[in-house]
Parts: sequence; C-alpha cells; structure tokens
Amino acid sequence: MKKKVAVIHPEAGFSSSGGSQLSAYEMAEHLATFFDIKLLSSSKCSEHSVVIPCIPRGKVKKAQRNKSINWLLTRFVSNPSLLIESLTSFLTYTPYLMFKRCDVIYPNNDYGGLAVAAVIRKLFKTPILYTERAGMVSNGKVLRRNLKFKPDCLVVFNQETKEYVHSIAPEQRVEIIPNGVNLAKFSPQGEKYEHGLQGKVLLTVGALNRQNHKRIHLAIEAVSQLTDVSLLICGDGPDVQYFKDLCTQKLGAQRFKIVKVDFADIPNVYRSVDAFTLPSEDEPFGRVYLEAMASGLPVVATDDSMRRTLVGKAGVVCDVENIEEYAAAIATTLSTDWANAPIEQAADFSWESVAERYAEVINTL
Repeated sequence: MKKKVAVIHPEAGFSSSGGSQLSAYEMAEHLATFFDIKLLSSSKCSEHSVVIPCIPRGKVKKAQRNKSINWLLTRFVSNPSLLIESLTSFLTYTPYLMFKRCDVIYPNNDYGGLAVAAVIRKLFKTPILYTERAGMVSNGKVLRRNLKFKPDCLVVFNQETKEYVHSIAPEQRVEIIPNGVNLAKFSPQGEKYEHGLQGKVLLTVGALNRQNHKRIHLAIEAVSQLTDVSLLICGDGPDVQYFKDLCTQKLGAQRFKIVKVDFADIPNVYRSVDAFTLPSEDEPFGRVYLEAMASGLPVVATDDSMRRTLVGKAGVVCDVENIEEYAAAIATTLSTDWANAPIEQAADFSWESVAERYAEVINTL
C-alpha cells in the first residue's frame, strides 16, 4: 500500500504568482507517481486537490489594494496576508487531518502549515517534511523561526544553508534537494509573445514593488547603458507606475514594455526574448532562472553561491550593483552563442528528478 502524503498550501489553485504554491502543485503532481497524494488547498487545481475553505494570502493581498483596508491591517502586523491565511487554514486544515489520517505531512505555506503539522504530529506522531524556501533571506530570520517546529526532515537548497542550520540546530536532519522546473511547459518550442520591441530584448520577471528584494531598477539602469537593447518587464505590483516612469526616463518610450500575463502564458514570454536577467538579492532559489534556461535563454544573475550553482555555464553572474559591470555582462551574454547550454543546465533540475529525491526522503520517514 502506498504511503499517504498530505501536501499543504492554501494558495495553490487560487493564484500562480508565487514560487511556493507552484512548487507545492508540482510536487503533488510528481510525487503521485510514488505515493497516495492529497494537496490541501483553498481552490481546485489538480486531480489530487482537496479543497478546504480558508482565506488564502492572495485574497488578502487583493483586499489590501484598498488603501483603507491596507492601513488597517498593517497597523497590527507587517505581513497580514500570511497571518490571516495561517489562522484561517489552521482552523480548517487541522480538523481535516485529524479525521483523514496520513503517513507524512508536507506543509509548503510557512509557519501556518507547520503549525497544523505540529498539532497532528503531537496527536498521531505523523512525521513532518518541510522545505525551507526562504533560505538565508534576512540573515536566516524566517529559517530560525521555522526551525522551532523541529520538522523530522528539513530540505534546503544549498550547502551554505545546511551548514547554517547545523550551527544552530546540530541534531536537525537536513537534506539538500534543489527546486525543479517543468521541462514540458518551459521549452524553446511553442508560441511566442508579441511584445513589439526592437533589437535584442532582455527579459526580467518579478513583483513591481520598490520595497522587495527583486531590484528591478538595477536592470533598468544597466540596459540604459546599452544601445539597441530593449527591456521587457513581466510583472505587477503596487509600483507599476513608478517603474513605467523610471523606464521612460532611462530608456525612452520605445525601448521598454511592462506586461502582466497569466502564468499559463509565461512560457510564451520567455520564448519571445534573447536573454533573461533578475538582479535580486537574497534569492532563496530562483525558479525563474530555471524557467528561462529551460526555454533556451542565457541568464545574467547576481553573483552568489546559489546562482553560480543554478546558472553554471549557461550565463554570466556578476556584481549587479556595479552598473557598468552589469551592463557589460548583459552585452556579453547577448553577443555570445550559447548553443544548448541553457537547456542542458535546466535539465539537471527537472521535476521528475527532484521528485525522485523527495520520494527517497519520504520513504525514510
């Protein structure tokens, strides 16, 4: 009889704008080869979905677009969307798992899912598998908080994070397994997005928020140093107008475009450009780099240990805060024949191979 595994993410099916809910969906789909999988979510997104009502973070974020609601919510907590999701899902997911027993719980929605899992483990000794997607963001603040739940196995993305975990929790079991990419969805073959930009086109993807870690403004500055290169920005957020004004000032109206597309159309966007960049800092993993490489694109990324591992010989890593160096890296990338290097690099991170490694871990719990 197959092991019963409960994968938790309330946002799965409600939106596809975040890496954790996409990873939860992909893991559920691919782990189903090995186990009896139930994906606990607030919306139907898979044949493995079990829809349990709660208020997912995406619904709260939509409400926060109202300035009065945002002011009220942020008076009391810095991240109200995650808190509300955590509280409401705890009240509904915990009873479900008390009556629908499983062999392993795999929460994917931060402390909310971990709290549910901790209660079930206390009652039934059900082991917890958890992937720490925040990594060393904010000097490991989120990681340290989640370690307090003491998952039976913690999965991280690199050796640096594993060593940090063992420095503060020597007895914690830690496995290194990378994130994955859907090679069937992201490939060079298929339709292309009609953006209408001229010359070589560089793509960046991310939430348009001046307060986040994506640092889209650095990509704009770097492209402004080049000629005959246009910038396509794919994303949405509270600061869309700010980035439009900055692009107009730095690039002129004809050398950029900011678009928002459904996740299903993202592969078409990748296929329509010549290279990809994201100059973020503290990137826990960087799923978008894999998606770009799987689509055949070379990548220009921030120089750190994680992205050196991800990009390999399929692009250039550099000091993106040095605009001249960043611009030169983009120029080099656009003028180099990368052949199949990006596709071959992405192939090492297929969801099929990632799921096999998770299955090995789950079978030990």
